[in-house]
Parts: sequence; C-alpha cells; structure tokens
Amino acid sequence: MPKLSLYQKVSVILFLFSFGACIPGPIRSHQTPVLYQFPTNKILPPHTRISVLDEGSHLLITGIESQERTFSFLWDTGSDVSFYESMGPEVSSDFRLGGYPFTLNQRKGILPESIPGLIGLDFFSGSCIFWYGEELKRFPEDSPFCEHPDAYLSTDLKLLNTKKKGDHYYVQFEYPEGHTSFGLLDTGSSLNLLPSAPSDRFLGEKKVFLAGNKIQTAIHKESTSILYLVAKSGIREEYRQVQFLTGISLENFHLPGDKDREEVWVIGLDILRTRPLFWDFSRGRVGIVHTKN
Repeated sequence: MPKLSLYQKVSVILFLFSFGACIPGPIRSHQTPVLYQFPTNKILPPHTRISVLDEGSHLLITGIESQERTFSFLWDTGSDVSFYESMGPEVSSDFRLGGYPFTLNQRKGILPESIPGLIGLDFFSGSCIFWYGEELKRFPEDSPFCEHPDAYLSTDLKLLNTKKKGDHYYVQFEYPEGHTSFGLLDTGSSLNLLPSAPSDRFLGEKKVFLAGNKIQTAIHKESTSILYLVAKSGIREEYRQVQFLTGISLENFHLPGDKDREEVWVIGLDILRTRPLFWDFSRGRVGIVHTKN
C-alpha cells in the first residue's frame, strides 16, 4: 500500500509506545487543545456534529457505529485512505457516523490493536469541516458555511497559504527565522518534522518507525524562537515552544511526487490542536481562527 507510506512514516509517534519501542511512553507536548466558544449569534447551515477525543499523542473520532457496536477511529490527515482492521474474513464493512453511512475496506497489520480503524482524507471529500477541541462540524461542499466561512467565524479566520500535491495538503511556515517552506498537514502526527536551528532545545532521542518496518533514531527538540504559519494575506500566526523531530534521513522516505525538501516537513498536532481549524476539501482552502495561545 504505497499511499500509506506517509502515514507509516509521519504518524509513528503514536505507535512507538503501542508497538513497544524503546521509549517510556507516549509523547505529550505542552501544547493543549483549543478552548473556543462557537459564535452563538449565527444560525449555522445544516451540518453533522462529530466528536473528537484528544488523547495527547493522537486524535480519535468517536461514535462510529457498525452492527450494533461503537468504535473510535484514528483521525489521520496524513493518510489519503480510510480503513479498518478486523480478524474476520470480510473484505469491507458498512459504518455510520452521525447518520452518515459509509463503507471501509479492511487492511491488516497496520494499526495497533487498541485502534480498530483510521479516518483519512477520503472520508471528508466533498465537504468542509470546522474542528475545535472536542467537536468537529462537517458541512456539504455547497453549504454557505463552506463558501463564506468568514461570515460565520468573523475576520479572525485566517486562510493559510497552502498547496496540494496529490491528495495531500501542505501549509507554508517560517522556521527557523528567515526560512520558509511547506509542511504536510497531518493530524496523525503527534509532533512536527521541522528544520533545526542552532538555538533549539535538545529534549532527547526517539525511535521512529519508517516505511518498510525500519526503525531510526530521531532527535527530539523544542523551538526557542517563534514558528509562523503564513496566511494568504501575509499575516503570520505565531507558535512558541513547538516540539518537533529532526535528523531523519530523506532517503528513508517514500514520498509522493518529487523528493524535494518541502515534502519532508510536517505540521502535526503540537501545532494544529492550538487553533480552531477550517478545512475546505472541495476548494483546497485551509484556515485557522486567530486566538491567543
């Protein structure tokens, strides 16, 4: 399954503990999930409410139903394919989430036993979402909310400078100071993968899983200067004390498209959980609501 290589490479922080790698436990950074009160003076267009559970190292989408059972699946935008794992002989199964029916194919030997399935990019195709803390709102692509999110979220919504390669979305960032590049938006990665600055704080070493069942040591660091996400307007949203990994060889990656430097960087949960996130999958737009971190 070559399309899952990014997921296996980037989302490894979650699986280090589950697979018994040589670290004491799952990584938890200082960044906390966003506290956001949705504007109450606006009547929202029809949408589906989805519950999101933040486990520190990963996100779970809860309330998924199948055959009178309820499941929680990993939410991983670093994977373009949704799937579930089962010991049964079936090739696919039907599920429902918030009244929405969908079918997933079975994959085996990818997820730890504690997580029965994964929700990737394909699940939200033809829609836009707004995620803040424990709730995710899903709107159909022709919804007024998708067309004009600023009408509901105020001028605090900042559309980011993004690009799309294949099925994956990248956002422009600046780090270290004066260096700009693009990083994969990956809710399945607990930490970020970023270029290093001389002043970064060394936090230790971590064992990470790469595609092909390879294990490699990565350097765990914390930024001492500010990381910025760059908006289309030119405004930069700042993030302090960002934790990230570095020192992973580019030769070990199986990446879509050209193997340029931009495709190795990742914007993960350490950053994404701190701002309400708007994502329009039909129009290729990603935005964050400015809040004080």
